[in-house]
Amino acid sequence: MQTINKTIPCITSDGRGASFFSTREITLNGDSSWMLSDQQQAINFRLRSSASPYESTWHVAGDPTLLIILSGELEIELRSGKSQIFSAGDMFIAEDYLSDGVEFNSNVSGHRARVLGGDVQALHLKLEKR
Repeated sequence: MQTINKTIPCITSDGRGASFFSTREITLNGDSSWMLSDQQQAINFRLRSSASPYESTWHVAGDPTLLIILSGELEIELRSGKSQIFSAGDMFIAEDYLSDGVEFNSNVSGHRARVLGGDVQALHLKLEKR
């Protein structure tokens, strides 16, 4: 039995409103011909299509959601100015949120998404309800 760790990029929150990039590891077990993780809980999924030049407003994810980019390129930008580009085959978890009692701060909170080039097709898989 072999074990490897799959690192998944995440957009996380400090709970006070600021979002930052982090990672989450999921362990896969198997042999040289196949590797599989333990079952991961999920609530529902949605398919998304966004045409260029789509750009979202600043927002937080709220509920942790795994996004898998099926086609196109999507840039995620944080208020800090840091950004990452996700292309077909990439995945990331959006899990930034505001803690109870914390209000959205338009100078600090959240992230935004921007389609680069052609259309983006993506799968949104809600992992849990906060």
